[in-house]
This record gives sequence, structure tokens and C-alpha cells, in this order.
Amino acid sequence: MAAPRVSKEKFKRDLPALRDELLSLQLKLHTSKPCAIAVIIIGTPAAGRSEIVNEFLEWLDPKHISVHALGPADREDRSYPTLWRYWQKLPARGRMTLFFAGWYSEHLHGATHDPDRHDHKRAVQRILQLEQMLVKDRVRVVKIHLHTDQETQRRRIEQLRADKLTRWRVTKEDRWQAKHFKTMQRAMHSCMKATDHEAAPWHSIDGTDEEYRLLAVGKILRDEIGAGLQEQAAKPTDWPEQTPKKLPTLKVEQPEKQLDEDEYERQLEILQGRVARLVRKGHFAKQGLVLAFEGMDAAGKGGAIRRITHALDARQYQVVPISAPSPEELLHPYLWRFWRNVPELGSITIFDRTWYGRVLVERVRGLTPEPDWKRAYAEIVEFERQLTEHGLRVAKFWLSVSKEEQLRRFQARDEDPLKRFKVDREDWANRRYYDAYQCAAAEMIRRTDSEDAKWTIVPADDKRQARLFVLNAVCEALER
Repeated sequence: MAAPRVSKEKFKRDLPALRDELLSLQLKLHTSKPCAIAVIIIGTPAAGRSEIVNEFLEWLDPKHISVHALGPADREDRSYPTLWRYWQKLPARGRMTLFFAGWYSEHLHGATHDPDRHDHKRAVQRILQLEQMLVKDRVRVVKIHLHTDQETQRRRIEQLRADKLTRWRVTKEDRWQAKHFKTMQRAMHSCMKATDHEAAPWHSIDGTDEEYRLLAVGKILRDEIGAGLQEQAAKPTDWPEQTPKKLPTLKVEQPEKQLDEDEYERQLEILQGRVARLVRKGHFAKQGLVLAFEGMDAAGKGGAIRRITHALDARQYQVVPISAPSPEELLHPYLWRFWRNVPELGSITIFDRTWYGRVLVERVRGLTPEPDWKRAYAEIVEFERQLTEHGLRVAKFWLSVSKEEQLRRFQARDEDPLKRFKVDREDWANRRYYDAYQCAAAEMIRRTDSEDAKWTIVPADDKRQARLFVLNAVCEALER
């Protein structure tokens, strides 16, 4: 079958109008920020990927476009989960990012270079889950496959290599793919078939004719930006609070007796020493640790975290306090700010409040539409699975403080000038929703507890016992 072509006359006639449309849409995208555009461009070597990207950078305002050709994962990349480096590069709403292969690069490389060890099914699951979540979080994923026949590819590669000004563009990987043309075609078609879905379909474009290729890709991009603008205009901006009703609450039995200070200090020293030894063992360099702390206000999360960090080398960990998202964070998918702080192997990240805010405060206080917090359970489970698959241990803690003890702590803090800053009007407002939070927490734990990312419910009315409880659970997570 002959490759599709466009006459020079038609190209010259259609191009100015298409460029004007794209510039106008880009301005609207940047001004109103309804969505982000993530463009994935894959294809056979010499099919025109670089030419397409260069043309768009000339057509559009490059200040609002990023281009990433990440290449094979280097040593630093391999110390993080597979998708980590792509999360770092995701565009904010109002911007566009062009990825050469993007998150398909590892999958295609594994399927062609190491098919016996490559887990095709799991790689596809990760990609589908990522793209479906991004689309729901207002990132339009535009996937373009450029292709040519084998003879055209061979001729273009020879032309590029013959010119000393362009030979650098033909990489060792390009030569390998050209040599194994049929293998690459089979892998590409299998990948596209498995990852073609309604939220982010594949667009396959014949790259033989430059003018046809350019107009075809330009029209796809025009339609996708336009659809993003229209879709957001139709969405409601207000929604009611979604306070859980008629659901089981989280019931935790608090200790009957307080632990005396001498016994507390003795056990604290033992447990902190145990933590210190475990994270200094040689094999910990091939693992990592994520500690996630949730709980009602004044439950003692900060105190428990400090008792952990006292046992650690300051170069080995970071504590990430999570509050309301910043304006920049609001322009990204909600998991973006947590992916940015995932630890590398051999390191520890402690989250003081976490990604579970979506199904806690955002749910209870009506800050997020019901469909968004309901889908978050599955997205969170997948996020944590990707961490544990990579070798990161995930331990999650819910510090449960009774309503009476919480009130006592609030009042004590209000009376202490050195602790008054710890309680503000928002904390008192949240207290009115205490029972609703208990219902939300019960459902959260039930739906996101897994063998590799277990929840530990900590009775927290006695701060000393709660801290020891947490330290012991951290030791057990490391020992597992």
C-alpha cells in the first residue's frame, strides 16, 4: 500500500491556518489552565520524531513547552521505582510536555532486548493505571506512533550517517532497532494493542511524507487541546461535603494505665538502638523505607516521628510534612507531590500526613468531588505497590486518639505559650468532624491494607506507649 501524501499546494494552503489555531489554543491553555498536555511520540528510527518536535517548537511558544528524551535509565534512575523519573517531568496544567517514548521506553526495551525476563503484563498494568489516572487528573495523554517501511528507514539512516552534521542523530540503539526491524514492529504493535484505551488512544501516522506527517500530527494536537478546553468548561466547580454516614467507625482500645517515665526511657533506648542497627546493615542499601503517618490532630504524630529520627543518621532520611497543597501542586496530579519525595534505595522518607489526605480531609470536608476520592483507593494501592516492587518497605500508621483526650491536649496547648502555635482555628473546626473522620479512616484502612504496605493502628491516648508501639512496628517492618 502506498504511503499517504499531501501535495505541496495543499500543504502550503492548510499550514498557516493550522499554526494559527494551535497558537490560539496554546494561549487559551496557558491562560485558563484547564488541563495539561503530555505528548508521547514513539516510532521507528528515522520516521520523523525529531523533525515533528522541532517543528512544534517553532510553531508554538516554547516557553510553555518542555521536551524530554530521557533515554535508558542510568544508575540514579534505577535507584527509584520505574515511573519515578516520568512523574518528575509531568507538565503542570496550562503547559505541554513532549516525551520521546516516555514511559513506554523501558517496556519496549525490555520486550525486545530481554524478553525472557521482561514482565509484559505488569508493565502494561503500570502504564494503563498511570494514563487513566492522569486523564482523570486533567492531563490529556496524546500518544503518537510514527512509522515507515523498512526500506525507507534504511535509506534515511544511511543518509543521516553519510553527513557529518547529522550522523550524531543515529544512535547505537537506532542501529539495533533498524537491524531488528521485524522484532521491533511486533513489540510495538503488541504494546500499542495492549495500551490502547478510550482515555488515551494511539494515533498511528505514516511518517514517509514529511508534509502529510506534519499536518496529521498537528491536527491531532489541535483536537486534543480543544477537547481539553471544552471538557473543563463543562465541569461543575462546586460540590457538597461528603461526610460518611451509617458506616462503621474506627474503634480502638486505649491502654488502661499510663507507662511510667523510667520504664518508658528504658524501652525507648532499646528500640531506638534496634532501629539504628537495622538501617545500618549492609543489605539495607538495596532497600529503602517509607513511613506514612496519619491520625487526628494532636494524636502525637510529630512526637512519634522525632523518636524515630533520633535513631537515624541525618544523611539517611528526610521528613516531609504535608499540609494543604501549594498553588503549584494544585496544577499537577494529586500524587505528584508525593512521587517527588519517594526515597532512593538505601534511604528513608517519613511523611507527616500523606497521600491519604484525599480520602480523609478532602473527603470529609468536601474539598474533592466524590468520584475523585472514591477512585483514589485503587490509585493509592497501585502507588504503594510500585514502591514495594522496587524494594521500598512501606509502613503506615494511624495514630488514634480519643475525642476526650484530643480536647484535653488542645486545651493544654492553648494554655502553653510555647505550644499555642500547634493548634489553630482549622484544628478546632476539624474537631467537629471527629466521628466522620473515624468512619473515613475505617474505610481507608479496610480498602488499602495489604501485606506489603500494612496499616498499624496505634492507640495514642498515652503518648509514651504510642511512641514505643510505633518504634516496634518500624523494627518489624525492617526485619520483614
